Amino acid sequence: MQKDSYKTNYFISGLIIIILGIMIMIGSLNLYTSIVNLLVFSFLLLGIVQLWNLIARGQKEFTKEKLFHAILNIVFAVIMNLFPNIPLSIVPLLFAIYLLFNGLVKGISAYFLWKNKQYKWDEIILCIFFIITGIMFFFSPLGHLPTILSIIGIYCILIGLGEWKKLIRSKKKTKRSIYISLPTFLEALLPLRTLKQINRYFNNQNTEKEIVYQEQKENMLPDLEIFIHVAPHGYNRLGHMDICFDGNMISYGGYDKTSYRVFDCVGDGVLFETSKEAYIPFCITQSNKTLIGFGLRLTEQQKENVRKEINHIKKDAYLWEPMAQKDQKEGHLKERKDYEYIDLLYLDTNATIYKFKAGEFKTFFVLGRNCTLFADKIVGKSGTDILKMVGIITPGTYLDYLENEFSKKNSMVISRTIYNEQTKEKVFH
Repeated sequence: MQKDSYKTNYFISGLIIIILGIMIMIGSLNLYTSIVNLLVFSFLLLGIVQLWNLIARGQKEFTKEKLFHAILNIVFAVIMNLFPNIPLSIVPLLFAIYLLFNGLVKGISAYFLWKNKQYKWDEIILCIFFIITGIMFFFSPLGHLPTILSIIGIYCILIGLGEWKKLIRSKKKTKRSIYISLPTFLEALLPLRTLKQINRYFNNQNTEKEIVYQEQKENMLPDLEIFIHVAPHGYNRLGHMDICFDGNMISYGGYDKTSYRVFDCVGDGVLFETSKEAYIPFCITQSNKTLIGFGLRLTEQQKENVRKEINHIKKDAYLWEPMAQKDQKEGHLKERKDYEYIDLLYLDTNATIYKFKAGEFKTFFVLGRNCTLFADKIVGKSGTDILKMVGIITPGTYLDYLENEFSKKNSMVISRTIYNEQTKEKVFH
Protein backbone atom coordinates (compact mmCIF):
# COMPACT_ATOMS: atom_id res chain seq x y z
CA MET A 1 0.00 0.00 0.00
CA GLN A 2 1.24 3.49 -0.78
CA LYS A 3 0.69 5.64 2.27
CA ASP A 4 3.02 8.59 1.56
CA SER A 5 2.25 9.28 -2.09
CA TYR A 6 -1.53 8.83 -2.15
CA LYS A 7 -2.14 12.60 -1.88
CA THR A 8 -0.11 13.30 -5.00
CA ASN A 9 -1.73 10.41 -6.88
CA TYR A 10 -5.25 11.56 -6.03
CA PHE A 11 -4.48 15.19 -6.89
CA ILE A 12 -2.88 14.39 -10.26
CA SER A 13 -5.46 11.78 -11.30
CA GLY A 14 -8.30 14.10 -10.23
CA LEU A 15 -6.77 17.02 -12.16
CA ILE A 16 -6.32 14.96 -15.34
CA ILE A 17 -9.89 13.62 -15.22
CA ILE A 18 -11.34 17.10 -14.54
CA ILE A 19 -9.36 18.60 -17.46
CA LEU A 20 -10.58 15.76 -19.69
CA GLY A 21 -14.18 16.45 -18.64
CA ILE A 22 -13.82 20.19 -19.32
CA MET A 23 -12.27 19.47 -22.74
CA ILE A 24 -15.16 17.14 -23.63
CA MET A 25 -17.73 19.74 -22.58
CA ILE A 26 -16.01 22.70 -24.32
CA GLY A 27 -14.85 20.85 -27.44
CA SER A 28 -18.06 18.84 -27.59
CA LEU A 29 -18.99 17.79 -31.12
CA ASN A 30 -15.93 19.26 -32.90
CA LEU A 31 -13.47 17.54 -30.57
CA TYR A 32 -15.36 14.25 -30.76
CA THR A 33 -15.50 14.38 -34.56
CA SER A 34 -11.75 15.09 -34.75
CA ILE A 35 -10.95 12.15 -32.46
CA VAL A 36 -13.18 9.78 -34.48
CA ASN A 37 -11.59 10.92 -37.76
CA LEU A 38 -8.14 10.44 -36.27
CA LEU A 39 -9.03 6.88 -35.21
CA VAL A 40 -10.39 6.07 -38.68
CA PHE A 41 -7.20 7.45 -40.27
CA SER A 42 -5.11 5.39 -37.82
CA PHE A 43 -6.85 2.18 -38.94
CA LEU A 44 -6.21 3.08 -42.59
CA LEU A 45 -2.54 3.88 -41.92
CA LEU A 46 -2.08 0.69 -39.89
CA GLY A 47 -3.57 -1.44 -42.68
CA ILE A 48 -1.37 0.18 -45.35
CA VAL A 49 1.78 -0.31 -43.23
CA GLN A 50 0.87 -3.96 -42.57
CA LEU A 51 0.24 -4.57 -46.29
CA TRP A 52 3.46 -2.82 -47.29
CA ASN A 53 5.48 -4.93 -44.83
CA LEU A 54 4.03 -8.12 -46.30
CA ILE A 55 4.90 -7.02 -49.86
CA ALA A 56 8.38 -5.76 -48.93
CA ARG A 57 9.38 -8.83 -46.94
CA GLY A 58 7.96 -11.32 -49.43
CA GLN A 59 7.17 -14.96 -48.72
CA LYS A 60 9.36 -15.02 -45.62
CA GLU A 61 6.89 -13.01 -43.53
CA PHE A 62 3.69 -13.73 -45.49
CA THR A 63 0.77 -15.48 -43.81
CA LYS A 64 -2.92 -15.47 -44.71
CA GLU A 65 -3.75 -14.22 -41.22
CA LYS A 66 -1.51 -11.14 -41.56
CA LEU A 67 -2.93 -10.40 -45.01
CA PHE A 68 -6.48 -10.71 -43.66
CA HIS A 69 -5.76 -8.29 -40.78
CA ALA A 70 -4.20 -5.73 -43.14
CA ILE A 71 -7.11 -5.85 -45.59
CA LEU A 72 -9.65 -5.80 -42.75
CA ASN A 73 -8.14 -2.59 -41.29
CA ILE A 74 -8.13 -0.89 -44.71
CA VAL A 75 -11.69 -1.96 -45.56
CA PHE A 76 -12.92 -0.88 -42.12
CA ALA A 77 -11.32 2.57 -42.51
CA VAL A 78 -12.74 3.03 -46.03
CA ILE A 79 -16.28 2.07 -44.93
CA MET A 80 -16.09 4.40 -41.92
CA ASN A 81 -14.89 7.20 -44.21
CA LEU A 82 -17.66 6.61 -46.78
CA PHE A 83 -20.32 6.46 -44.05
CA PRO A 84 -19.10 8.94 -41.41
CA ASN A 85 -22.31 8.72 -39.37
CA ILE A 86 -21.46 5.14 -38.37
CA PRO A 87 -18.33 5.91 -36.29
CA LEU A 88 -19.94 9.07 -34.91
CA SER A 89 -22.89 6.97 -33.67
CA ILE A 90 -20.82 4.36 -31.82
CA VAL A 91 -20.46 6.22 -28.49
CA PRO A 92 -24.14 7.32 -28.34
CA LEU A 93 -25.29 3.78 -29.17
CA LEU A 94 -23.05 2.25 -26.51
CA PHE A 95 -24.32 4.84 -24.02
CA ALA A 96 -27.92 4.02 -24.97
CA ILE A 97 -27.29 0.28 -24.54
CA TYR A 98 -25.74 0.94 -21.11
CA LEU A 99 -28.83 2.92 -20.07
CA LEU A 100 -31.19 0.23 -21.37
CA PHE A 101 -29.22 -2.44 -19.52
CA ASN A 102 -29.49 -0.47 -16.26
CA GLY A 103 -33.18 0.01 -16.88
CA LEU A 104 -33.67 -3.72 -17.41
CA VAL A 105 -31.76 -4.49 -14.20
CA LYS A 106 -33.83 -1.99 -12.22
CA GLY A 107 -37.03 -3.39 -13.73
CA ILE A 108 -36.18 -6.99 -12.82
CA SER A 109 -35.12 -5.93 -9.33
CA ALA A 110 -38.35 -3.93 -8.85
CA TYR A 111 -40.47 -6.87 -10.07
CA PHE A 112 -39.05 -9.30 -7.51
CA LEU A 113 -39.21 -6.69 -4.75
CA TRP A 114 -42.89 -6.04 -5.48
CA LYS A 115 -43.49 -9.78 -5.71
CA ASN A 116 -42.10 -9.99 -2.16
CA LYS A 117 -44.28 -7.01 -1.13
CA GLN A 118 -41.34 -4.61 -0.91
CA TYR A 119 -42.56 -1.45 -2.59
CA LYS A 120 -39.52 0.61 -3.54
CA TRP A 121 -40.60 3.41 -5.85
CA ASP A 122 -37.04 4.56 -6.54
CA GLU A 123 -36.38 1.32 -8.44
CA ILE A 124 -39.46 1.91 -10.63
CA ILE A 125 -38.63 5.58 -11.27
CA LEU A 126 -35.04 4.79 -12.22
CA CYS A 127 -36.19 1.91 -14.45
CA ILE A 128 -38.57 4.20 -16.37
CA PHE A 129 -35.96 6.97 -16.62
CA PHE A 130 -33.21 4.67 -17.91
CA ILE A 131 -35.44 2.93 -20.46
CA ILE A 132 -37.04 6.10 -21.88
CA THR A 133 -33.68 7.90 -22.11
CA GLY A 134 -31.98 4.81 -23.56
CA ILE A 135 -34.64 4.43 -26.27
CA MET A 136 -34.36 8.14 -27.20
CA PHE A 137 -30.57 7.93 -27.52
CA PHE A 138 -30.69 4.58 -29.35
CA PHE A 139 -33.07 5.64 -32.14
CA SER A 140 -31.57 9.12 -32.57
CA PRO A 141 -27.88 8.77 -31.63
CA LEU A 142 -26.53 11.73 -33.63
CA GLY A 143 -29.39 14.01 -32.62
CA HIS A 144 -28.53 13.52 -28.94
CA LEU A 145 -24.74 13.41 -29.38
CA PRO A 146 -24.07 16.89 -27.87
CA THR A 147 -26.22 16.01 -24.83
CA ILE A 148 -24.41 12.68 -24.36
CA LEU A 149 -20.98 14.34 -24.63
CA SER A 150 -22.04 16.92 -22.02
CA ILE A 151 -23.18 14.12 -19.69
CA ILE A 152 -19.86 12.30 -20.16
CA GLY A 153 -17.96 15.54 -19.52
CA ILE A 154 -19.91 16.25 -16.32
CA TYR A 155 -19.40 12.64 -15.18
CA CYS A 156 -15.62 12.95 -15.71
CA ILE A 157 -15.57 16.17 -13.67
CA LEU A 158 -17.53 14.50 -10.85
CA ILE A 159 -15.11 11.55 -10.82
CA GLY A 160 -12.17 13.97 -10.71
CA LEU A 161 -13.74 15.88 -7.83
CA GLY A 162 -14.31 12.53 -6.14
CA GLU A 163 -10.55 11.88 -6.37
CA TRP A 164 -9.88 15.24 -4.72
CA LYS A 165 -12.48 14.47 -2.06
CA LYS A 166 -10.31 11.52 -1.01
CA LEU A 167 -7.62 14.00 0.02
CA ILE A 168 -9.85 15.35 2.78
CA ARG A 169 -9.17 13.58 6.07
CA SER A 170 -12.30 14.00 8.08
CA LYS A 171 -13.14 12.70 11.49
CA LYS A 172 -15.43 9.73 11.96
CA LYS A 173 -18.50 10.02 9.79
CA THR A 174 -21.99 9.50 11.05
CA LYS A 175 -23.81 10.15 7.77
CA ARG A 176 -23.50 8.56 4.38
CA SER A 177 -22.86 10.73 1.35
CA ILE A 178 -22.82 10.26 -2.41
CA TYR A 179 -19.92 8.19 -3.72
CA ILE A 180 -19.09 8.95 -7.36
CA SER A 181 -17.57 5.78 -8.79
CA LEU A 182 -16.49 4.26 -12.06
CA PRO A 183 -19.06 2.70 -14.42
CA THR A 184 -20.26 -0.70 -13.22
CA PHE A 185 -18.57 -2.69 -15.98
CA LEU A 186 -15.18 -1.23 -14.94
CA GLU A 187 -15.78 -1.63 -11.20
CA ALA A 188 -16.63 -5.30 -11.72
CA LEU A 189 -13.09 -5.93 -12.98
CA LEU A 190 -11.32 -4.39 -9.96
CA PRO A 191 -11.27 -7.57 -7.80
CA LEU A 192 -9.60 -9.55 -10.61
CA ARG A 193 -7.05 -6.79 -11.15
CA THR A 194 -6.28 -6.78 -7.42
CA LEU A 195 -5.88 -10.58 -7.46
CA LYS A 196 -3.32 -10.29 -10.26
CA GLN A 197 -1.42 -7.65 -8.29
CA ILE A 198 -1.42 -9.84 -5.17
CA ASN A 199 -0.26 -12.91 -7.11
CA ARG A 200 2.48 -10.87 -8.78
CA TYR A 201 3.64 -9.64 -5.38
CA PHE A 202 3.76 -13.14 -3.87
CA ASN A 203 5.45 -14.66 -6.93
CA ASN A 204 8.17 -11.98 -7.02
CA GLN A 205 9.13 -12.21 -3.34
CA ASN A 206 12.49 -13.64 -2.39
CA THR A 207 11.97 -16.73 -0.22
CA GLU A 208 14.33 -15.26 2.39
CA LYS A 209 12.27 -12.09 2.68
CA GLU A 210 9.16 -12.14 4.85
CA ILE A 211 5.96 -11.60 2.90
CA VAL A 212 3.78 -8.74 4.11
CA TYR A 213 0.26 -10.14 4.25
CA GLN A 214 -1.15 -7.90 6.98
CA GLU A 215 -0.99 -4.14 7.44
CA GLN A 216 -2.34 -2.29 10.45
CA LYS A 217 -2.64 1.41 11.15
CA GLU A 218 -3.61 0.89 14.78
CA ASN A 219 -2.60 -1.76 17.29
CA MET A 220 -6.10 -2.98 18.01
CA LEU A 221 -8.50 -5.64 16.80
CA PRO A 222 -11.14 -4.40 14.34
CA ASP A 223 -14.77 -4.32 15.42
CA LEU A 224 -16.04 -5.37 11.99
CA GLU A 225 -14.31 -6.96 9.00
CA ILE A 226 -15.33 -6.76 5.35
CA PHE A 227 -14.09 -9.52 3.06
CA ILE A 228 -13.77 -9.21 -0.71
CA HIS A 229 -13.39 -12.64 -2.36
CA VAL A 230 -11.87 -13.20 -5.78
CA ALA A 231 -10.69 -16.25 -7.73
CA PRO A 232 -9.06 -16.64 -11.16
CA HIS A 233 -11.93 -18.55 -12.77
CA GLY A 234 -15.70 -18.36 -13.27
CA TYR A 235 -18.06 -15.87 -11.63
CA ASN A 236 -15.64 -15.57 -8.72
CA ARG A 237 -13.45 -13.37 -10.92
CA LEU A 238 -16.01 -10.60 -10.36
CA GLY A 239 -15.80 -11.01 -6.60
CA HIS A 240 -17.99 -11.80 -3.61
CA MET A 241 -18.43 -9.90 -0.37
CA ASP A 242 -19.31 -10.83 3.19
CA ILE A 243 -18.64 -9.56 6.70
CA CYS A 244 -17.51 -10.73 10.13
CA PHE A 245 -19.08 -9.12 13.19
CA ASP A 246 -19.28 -10.16 16.85
CA GLY A 247 -17.29 -13.29 15.99
CA ASN A 248 -19.70 -14.44 13.24
CA MET A 249 -19.10 -14.64 9.50
CA ILE A 250 -22.29 -13.48 7.77
CA SER A 251 -22.82 -14.11 4.07
CA TYR A 252 -25.69 -13.88 1.60
CA GLY A 253 -26.08 -15.26 -1.91
CA GLY A 254 -27.92 -17.54 -4.30
CA TYR A 255 -26.53 -20.72 -2.81
CA ASP A 256 -29.51 -22.97 -3.57
CA LYS A 257 -28.96 -24.10 -7.16
CA THR A 258 -32.28 -25.94 -7.26
CA SER A 259 -34.05 -22.56 -7.11
CA TYR A 260 -32.15 -20.95 -10.00
CA ARG A 261 -34.08 -19.35 -12.87
CA VAL A 262 -33.76 -16.54 -15.44
CA PHE A 263 -30.44 -17.87 -16.81
CA ASP A 264 -29.23 -18.66 -13.26
CA CYS A 265 -29.33 -14.94 -12.34
CA VAL A 266 -32.25 -15.31 -9.90
CA GLY A 267 -32.85 -17.73 -7.04
CA ASP A 268 -33.85 -18.04 -3.41
CA GLY A 269 -31.87 -15.77 -1.12
CA VAL A 270 -29.74 -17.79 1.31
CA LEU A 271 -28.06 -16.41 4.43
CA PHE A 272 -25.54 -18.32 6.53
CA GLU A 273 -23.50 -17.73 9.67
CA THR A 274 -20.37 -19.58 10.68
CA SER A 275 -16.95 -19.03 12.28
CA LYS A 276 -14.19 -17.07 10.56
CA GLU A 277 -11.61 -19.74 11.46
CA ALA A 278 -13.56 -22.42 9.59
CA TYR A 279 -14.96 -20.36 6.73
CA ILE A 280 -11.86 -18.66 5.30
CA PRO A 281 -9.77 -21.88 4.97
CA PHE A 282 -12.83 -23.49 3.35
CA CYS A 283 -13.05 -20.69 0.75
CA ILE A 284 -9.35 -20.92 -0.01
CA THR A 285 -9.31 -24.71 -0.36
CA GLN A 286 -12.70 -25.29 -1.99
CA SER A 287 -12.76 -22.41 -4.49
CA ASN A 288 -9.10 -21.40 -4.82
CA LYS A 289 -10.05 -17.97 -3.56
CA THR A 290 -8.00 -15.07 -2.31
CA LEU A 291 -9.75 -12.93 0.30
CA ILE A 292 -8.84 -9.33 1.11
CA GLY A 293 -10.06 -8.48 4.59
CA PHE A 294 -10.51 -4.87 5.73
CA GLY A 295 -10.91 -4.19 9.44
CA LEU A 296 -13.07 -1.30 10.63
CA ARG A 297 -13.00 0.50 13.98
CA LEU A 298 -16.50 1.35 15.23
CA THR A 299 -17.92 3.35 18.09
CA GLU A 300 -20.25 1.68 20.57
CA GLN A 301 -23.23 3.38 18.91
CA GLN A 302 -22.15 2.17 15.46
CA LYS A 303 -21.76 -1.38 16.75
CA GLU A 304 -25.23 -1.24 18.24
CA ASN A 305 -26.63 0.08 14.93
CA VAL A 306 -25.04 -2.85 13.07
CA ARG A 307 -26.48 -5.38 15.54
CA LYS A 308 -29.95 -3.88 15.16
CA GLU A 309 -29.76 -4.08 11.37
CA ILE A 310 -28.64 -7.73 11.44
CA ASN A 311 -31.53 -8.59 13.76
CA HIS A 312 -33.93 -6.61 11.58
CA ILE A 313 -32.90 -8.59 8.48
CA LYS A 314 -33.02 -11.93 10.29
CA LYS A 315 -36.56 -11.39 11.56
CA ASP A 316 -37.80 -12.52 8.13
CA ALA A 317 -35.45 -15.55 8.02
CA TYR A 318 -36.08 -19.17 8.90
CA LEU A 319 -33.72 -22.12 9.31
CA TRP A 320 -33.13 -24.04 6.08
CA GLU A 321 -31.45 -27.42 5.68
CA PRO A 322 -29.38 -28.21 2.58
CA MET A 323 -29.28 -31.77 1.24
CA ALA A 324 -26.09 -32.68 3.13
CA GLN A 325 -27.66 -31.68 6.45
CA LYS A 326 -30.71 -33.85 5.76
CA ASP A 327 -28.50 -36.77 4.71
CA GLN A 328 -26.38 -36.38 7.83
CA LYS A 329 -29.46 -36.56 10.03
CA GLU A 330 -30.60 -39.71 8.23
CA GLY A 331 -27.12 -41.24 8.52
CA HIS A 332 -26.28 -41.78 4.84
CA LEU A 333 -23.92 -39.09 3.57
CA LYS A 334 -22.98 -39.23 -0.10
CA GLU A 335 -19.54 -38.61 -1.60
CA ARG A 336 -18.36 -34.97 -1.70
CA LYS A 337 -18.61 -34.83 -5.49
CA ASP A 338 -22.36 -35.43 -5.23
CA TYR A 339 -22.95 -32.27 -3.20
CA GLU A 340 -23.24 -28.59 -4.10
CA TYR A 341 -21.21 -25.72 -2.59
CA ILE A 342 -23.71 -25.00 0.18
CA ASP A 343 -23.66 -28.67 1.25
CA LEU A 344 -19.87 -28.72 1.48
CA LEU A 345 -19.96 -25.43 3.36
CA TYR A 346 -22.28 -26.98 5.95
CA LEU A 347 -20.17 -30.14 6.29
CA ASP A 348 -16.85 -28.29 6.61
CA THR A 349 -17.87 -25.27 8.70
CA ASN A 350 -21.05 -26.38 10.53
CA ALA A 351 -22.77 -23.24 9.25
CA THR A 352 -26.24 -22.19 10.34
CA ILE A 353 -28.21 -21.60 7.15
CA TYR A 354 -31.35 -19.55 6.55
CA LYS A 355 -33.81 -18.65 3.83
CA PHE A 356 -36.33 -15.82 3.91
CA LYS A 357 -40.09 -16.05 4.16
CA ALA A 358 -40.47 -12.34 3.30
CA GLY A 359 -38.48 -9.14 2.89
CA GLU A 360 -36.25 -7.63 0.22
CA PHE A 361 -33.72 -10.47 0.42
CA LYS A 362 -36.19 -13.30 -0.11
CA THR A 363 -35.20 -13.40 -3.78
CA PHE A 364 -31.54 -13.22 -4.79
CA PHE A 365 -30.77 -11.31 -8.01
CA VAL A 366 -27.16 -11.24 -9.13
CA LEU A 367 -27.42 -7.63 -10.38
CA GLY A 368 -29.84 -6.38 -7.73
CA ARG A 369 -30.33 -7.89 -4.28
CA ASN A 370 -26.90 -9.54 -4.21
CA CYS A 371 -24.11 -10.22 -1.72
CA THR A 372 -22.74 -6.68 -1.92
CA LEU A 373 -26.04 -4.91 -1.40
CA PHE A 374 -26.79 -7.24 1.53
CA ALA A 375 -23.45 -6.49 3.20
CA ASP A 376 -23.86 -2.78 2.43
CA LYS A 377 -27.24 -2.82 4.13
CA ILE A 378 -25.50 -3.91 7.34
CA VAL A 379 -22.17 -2.11 7.03
CA GLY A 380 -23.93 1.11 6.06
CA LYS A 381 -25.18 1.40 9.63
CA SER A 382 -21.57 2.04 10.67
CA GLY A 383 -21.45 5.20 8.55
CA THR A 384 -19.40 4.00 5.56
CA ASP A 385 -19.31 6.50 2.71
CA ILE A 386 -20.30 4.14 -0.10
CA LEU A 387 -23.78 5.30 -1.10
CA LYS A 388 -24.10 5.47 -4.90
CA MET A 389 -26.59 7.70 -6.67
CA VAL A 390 -27.74 5.04 -9.12
CA GLY A 391 -26.59 1.81 -10.69
CA ILE A 392 -25.32 -1.50 -9.42
CA ILE A 393 -23.11 -1.89 -6.35
CA THR A 394 -20.45 -4.54 -6.99
CA PRO A 395 -17.68 -6.01 -4.82
CA GLY A 396 -15.38 -3.82 -6.93
CA THR A 397 -17.24 -0.71 -5.69
CA TYR A 398 -16.43 -1.62 -2.11
CA LEU A 399 -12.88 -2.75 -2.88
CA ASP A 400 -12.06 0.61 -4.47
CA TYR A 401 -13.59 2.50 -1.55
CA LEU A 402 -11.91 0.40 1.17
CA GLU A 403 -8.46 0.61 -0.45
CA ASN A 404 -8.78 4.40 -0.58
CA GLU A 405 -9.98 4.63 3.02
CA PHE A 406 -7.17 2.42 4.30
CA SER A 407 -4.62 4.74 2.69
CA LYS A 408 -5.87 7.59 4.91
CA LYS A 409 -4.61 8.05 8.45
CA ASN A 410 -7.83 9.11 10.12
CA SER A 411 -10.36 6.77 8.51
CA MET A 412 -12.32 3.98 10.17
CA VAL A 413 -10.55 1.33 8.05
CA ILE A 414 -7.59 0.33 10.23
CA SER A 415 -6.29 -2.97 8.78
CA ARG A 416 -5.85 -4.89 5.54
CA THR A 417 -5.13 -8.63 5.46
CA ILE A 418 -4.58 -11.01 2.55
CA TYR A 419 -5.92 -14.53 3.02
CA ASN A 420 -4.75 -17.15 0.51
CA GLU A 421 -2.97 -20.48 0.29
CA GLN A 422 0.38 -18.92 1.25
CA THR A 423 -0.88 -16.97 4.28
CA LYS A 424 -3.68 -19.04 5.85
CA GLU A 425 -1.33 -20.89 8.21
CA LYS A 426 0.20 -17.60 9.42
CA VAL A 427 -3.13 -15.85 9.89
CA PHE A 428 -4.66 -18.68 11.91
CA HIS A 429 -1.55 -19.89 13.74
